[in-house]
Amino acid sequence: MSADNTTPARPPQGPHQPRWAWWVVGIVIPVVGILVTVLMNGPGSSDDKAADDTDTVRPTTSADEKTATTPPPTKSPAADRVLYGPDEVKVDLSGGGAMYIDLDTSEPLLSGSDIKGADLIYQTTGDDPTLYTPDSALTLAPLAGSGDAPAPTASECADAVESNGASTGTAQRGGRFCLLTGEGRVAYLRVVAVPPGRGVGRLDVTVWDTPAA
Repeated sequence: MSADNTTPARPPQGPHQPRWAWWVVGIVIPVVGILVTVLMNGPGSSDDKAADDTDTVRPTTSADEKTATTPPPTKSPAADRVLYGPDEVKVDLSGGGAMYIDLDTSEPLLSGSDIKGADLIYQTTGDDPTLYTPDSALTLAPLAGSGDAPAPTASECADAVESNGASTGTAQRGGRFCLLTGEGRVAYLRVVAVPPGRGVGRLDVTVWDTPAA
């Protein structure tokens, strides 16, 4: 038998791919890989969100809870400091004459004779006693309204003396007065009772330790 010199048949091959197609594949695959990487690591990625949560979230302390639940304090006006009253002061003029009243003490000081530091003089001059200020100082201010009207504040009394200060006033029942004392305090006087002629008069008195200024 003679040697078979026939070349073996090659398996059939598919259609031949053009060379430019491999160039396209070589470019597209890296580009797709880059896009996937960018999308995974972009601003909206889960890793970045977790990092943001870690940066912004911190443990809540007791101070934070107090700030969140407690409203800020509100400022309230300072209360007027009261030196005396409101309380009733009896002015005994049974023997006639005048009564000198000092309101710059812990309790009003009354004397039938002139005293140093007197702020008001209560004197009988007929049916209705008269209130005087020493040296005719314009420190006594009558207030409108009867004794049933609300009592003024220290500031309101100080304003009344400044705008309507006088040196005298008639002590009729229900009459109301503001007074500036010799030491700069503010007082409120309400006439509670007036005796017919000579007798005991009654004043409701409040003295504030707050300076008029």
